[in-house]
Parts: sequence; C-alpha cells; structure tokens
Amino acid sequence: MAEAGICETEPPTPQRAFYGRSLLGAFPGGIPSIKAPMVVNCFTTAQCPLRCTYCHADDLMKSYREDENSDWIDEVIRVAAATPAMVGVVTGGEPLASPGNAKRLLTALARDKAVVLDTSGVGDFGSLVPALRHNNAHVRFSLDSAHPSINDRLRPINRRQVPLGTSSFRKAIEGVRLAVSEGVACSVQTVVTARNSDSASLTELRDMLLEAGVRTWALHIVVPAGKAAQRPKGLLIGDDGVATLTRLVADTASQRLPIDIRVTSTHRQPNSTLLISAKGELAIQRRDGAGKKILRVGRVMARRRLLRQFRRHVDTAGHASRYLNGTLDLYPKYVTAGLPAITVAV
Repeated sequence: MAEAGICETEPPTPQRAFYGRSLLGAFPGGIPSIKAPMVVNCFTTAQCPLRCTYCHADDLMKSYREDENSDWIDEVIRVAAATPAMVGVVTGGEPLASPGNAKRLLTALARDKAVVLDTSGVGDFGSLVPALRHNNAHVRFSLDSAHPSINDRLRPINRRQVPLGTSSFRKAIEGVRLAVSEGVACSVQTVVTARNSDSASLTELRDMLLEAGVRTWALHIVVPAGKAAQRPKGLLIGDDGVATLTRLVADTASQRLPIDIRVTSTHRQPNSTLLISAKGELAIQRRDGAGKKILRVGRVMARRRLLRQFRRHVDTAGHASRYLNGTLDLYPKYVTAGLPAITVAV
C-alpha cells in the first residue's frame, strides 16, 4: 500500500510508478459498491480568471457570480462537514481568486478529510503554501499542453479578471515549480480533447512534467457536459483518442519512466461527482449532460439527508470507478512489476 502511495510507513517506503492500474487485489464481482461518497468537491468561489473551452461547471459559476457574498462559504463548510467523504477537494471557480475562502475551506475540510486543492495556478499561489503545508494538502495543477499557445487556447484568460498577457500555461508551470521546491505534494491533471490528444503532444507534455519533478499525472477524457456539451465540435474525442492514451501508458511503462499515470473514464458517467456549489447546495450533473440538479441540504439530520440524495442522484458505480483511479480498463496489464522506485510526497 505504501508503494502505491496509499499510506506512509516508518521508515519510509519508496513509492513506485503505477502505469494505468486502478485496483489492488482481485475483485471477481467488479468494482465494489459504495453507499457513501468517496470524494466531495467544494466550491470556494464562483469567480474564475479563466474561460476554459470545456468547463464542466460553467453553469454553476455564471449565474452565481453577481450575487456572491462572504456568507456563502459558511454554508459550503457546513454541508462539507455533513458529507462523510474520505477526500475534500477545494475547487471552484478558481480558489486563488478568493484566497481567504480557500484557507478557511482547507482548514475546515482537514478536520476529518484528506484535502486536495484544484487550481490553474492563476493567482497568488505562494500565499496558500503555508496553509497547504499546515493541512498536509495535495495540489492538482491543471495543464493541457506543453505548448503555451495550445494550452492558452483551451484555457484562455478572462480579461475582466486578470491582466491582458496573463498565460494559464505559464502560471501553471510556475505553480508546479514552486510546489516542488517547497515540498508541497502536487500532481498535474490534463483534460484530453480533440485538440491535444495526439500521441506526440501527450508524450511531449509527459516529458516536460518529468523534467519539472511531477510524479503523478491524471488524464481525464473530456466530459460531454457543461460547455463541452454545448459546443462539442473540436473537443470530444472518439475511440482513436482512447487508443492513443492506452499506447501512451504502454510506452511509459516500457521505458520504466518514474511517473504514475492515471487515465480516468469520466466521460462515460457524467453524473459521477458530488459537488457543493458556491452557495452550499448539492449540485449533481444530469445523466444527459444538460445542466445540474440543485439540491438543498437542511440543517436537521443533514448527513442522513445528504446520503439519501447521493444514493438517489449520483451514479455510485461511476463515482467509485472515477475515484478508484477510474482506468479505462478495469484490470489493465500495465502494473508495477519490475518498475523503478520513486520517492515522492504522499
């Protein structure tokens, strides 16, 4: 388990690279069923300095921004505390757009959950480093290409929020380098679309991440929801894209490169996530990708009500698959046998 990065030992056990592996052990009946969420994603703010072309949560930001107030974060924290998840994700919007809220949410989630911060790096990431260290948080930076022009077209800036000339590529790379230098556990996640799914581009990005000291890389096939559902042309990928990712994993394994690649299949179950909106509501993607169900969590028996909503509206098998690394194949052949050990922060 320590080699897989699941736990720590004393003395420390070096972590090994896992190429596309989802589960440890044998599960004849398939992925285990769950009755409670594994991960809850919590909006820090509805504000975002980017206008990502495939944004999954645009509908949960656009209509909320003008009315957003400082009291909302209290409700987010209340509903998150009622959620019996193992991991709490500080997300948005962009957490760096509201660092005060981000610090409060990091501290609140860390009381009973492992904590992850999702960020583009656009903002003052350095100001959050002490809070990240204190709460033993992991940071996931979003980066879609090794080429600034491609990344910045997929993840363009919002000129109303950040100065002209700001580059989402440059800010992500700066954030990664700062996290690595400060000893903050970090990884990179990439949304794979028709614009960045060719083998050469993905290989180049992988090699750039290795050089930067990144040892965990998650590849998410674009979900046909949010903006990607409204304008799917030029974004959604087919079976050839999936085959490219499979070859990427095989190539990385054959070279014994020290990076843990996780390929998720989130595009198959759009309603597999549990999200708390900036107002503190439950927001669950509809199965057809057309918007989200918005559900309130009352103060009386909040945990029981939340679990009932989770089991009724979330694809629990998809949720388990997504957060058990959700690989494209349930039992892929690319595992750890004979791989070089790598030392990373857990």
